[in-house]
Amino acid sequence: MEMEMAPKRSSEKVEEMKAKVSEVQGVMRQNIETVMDRGEKIEVLVGKAEDLQKEAGVYRENGRAIKRKMWWQDMKIKITVIGILLLILVLIIWTSVCGGFNCSN
Repeated sequence: MEMEMAPKRSSEKVEEMKAKVSEVQGVMRQNIETVMDRGEKIEVLVGKAEDLQKEAGVYRENGRAIKRKMWWQDMKIKITVIGILLLILVLIIWTSVCGGFNCSN
């Protein structure tokens, strides 16, 4: 009778070991799937980072172009205002020297 118990115990141990191996395999499969998902997410993030870097370069160039354009526009306004002020100054000097717009001296 004891001999029949010994094989049962070893077969129970074998079944127990198979169950543990199966459990470890399940955990390993889950870990592998998680790592693969992370790898895909990292690839997506790398792609987004590259796109963002390209867009930042375009944004920088557009900003420089707009800055130059606004600078020229500001300079045109300043030159126009200075020209008008000089014209007014010349007219004031002309009228004060000639005593009006009719300078026939």
